[in-house]
Amino acid sequence: MSATNSNSNSRLWSRLWGHLTSIRLTVFLLLILAVVAVVGTLGYPNLYYTLWFLGPLGLLALNLLACLVHGLPQAVRRASRPFTGERALTLPERGRFTWPAGTAAPALVAETLRQELGKPRHQILGEKEVFFYGRGRLRPLGPYAVHLALVLILIGGVLGKFWGIEGQILLQPGVVGSYIELDHPGKSLPLGFLVRLDRFQVLYYEGSGGTPKEFRSDLTFLKDGAAVEHTVCRVNDPVTFGRYTFYQASYGVMPRGPVHLEVTQGDKPQTLELPLRQWVYLPGDKAQVMAVRVEGNIGGQGPAVQLAYRMGPEHPQIFWLLEKHPGKGQSLGPFRLSLAPLKLEYYSVLQVKHDPGVPWVYAGFILLLAGLYLAFFRPSQRWAVVLQKDKKGRWDGRLLGSSPRSRETFTAHTDRLLARLKRGGA
Repeated sequence: MSATNSNSNSRLWSRLWGHLTSIRLTVFLLLILAVVAVVGTLGYPNLYYTLWFLGPLGLLALNLLACLVHGLPQAVRRASRPFTGERALTLPERGRFTWPAGTAAPALVAETLRQELGKPRHQILGEKEVFFYGRGRLRPLGPYAVHLALVLILIGGVLGKFWGIEGQILLQPGVVGSYIELDHPGKSLPLGFLVRLDRFQVLYYEGSGGTPKEFRSDLTFLKDGAAVEHTVCRVNDPVTFGRYTFYQASYGVMPRGPVHLEVTQGDKPQTLELPLRQWVYLPGDKAQVMAVRVEGNIGGQGPAVQLAYRMGPEHPQIFWLLEKHPGKGQSLGPFRLSLAPLKLEYYSVLQVKHDPGVPWVYAGFILLLAGLYLAFFRPSQRWAVVLQKDKKGRWDGRLLGSSPRSRETFTAHTDRLLARLKRGGA
């Protein structure tokens, strides 16, 4: 009974192992992941944190690892077997040639092979002289290098997704920041050091209507109160300090203090102070105005403030006032509104990331390139020339060779090599 159960368990494990190492399972899992990725991209990003995505992803990693365990030892043995003269003699014959007695056949064959293929090795086996050359010895390792590379990339992706850190830090010139505002609302994380914005600059294209050409942050990193590093962070040119990478993500402007609004009612001018996003009553206490937003260069026309105006319970009107065009102030009911000169300062928005999976992903891509090169650009090809003297001293030669793949390239080399050997190496 126990032997029967053992055989049954063995067959079950063999069947399970066969399914786990099957290419069909790989294709099936990739199709599931593709469908889930499409659904997640179309508006369900939380799907990437559910078993609908993580389950197939884990099975794919298990499938790749099973293929590695199943095939890699055999591939290593094949790649480690040296190509010797004895093995060269087992190659299929591709052609024959004969040279007259007195010909320096060994030297001529060695030179012909060197010119056509590369420097051959030489071995004497009894009465036979064997010249042999091989390439693509490591080719069997290529597919398994690709498998391992995909596993490393999957590990890196999971590490970054669940243990990575991503957030923002907003800095004003001269202000020191020590916390990251995480993408989760209301959550922050200490950096473990200080970062100070020394200067922020915005350069605009001429005649572009205010389109920025470049914006940059001059940063200083401090530890224990001392400056450790001065650097510049630009768009597409991030900087790294500690375990974090800082990207120049955005910028904005804010007034130094409240916005000063000049209000004229009849012939009575008056100046109001408007804190950002706070309603302030106009003279008469019936109408209200609020500074909603400040821009440093709107449409290429300079600084401006977006205002909201409402009278009683009616829906507010939204409009812009330009600093450099006070004559183009806004008339609303009995009031005419215009801006006093604005005192603005830029602030910089830096995106901060820490991804522990990046080294794994980089290692995976490097290994992936190496595996693809071995699998597709280094085919296993072998040639051998066997020389033997007959009773009259003439040289009888045979050209041997094989190539499981890249038959066209192999055939071209073999045809040229055989033609030169038949001509006496010329």
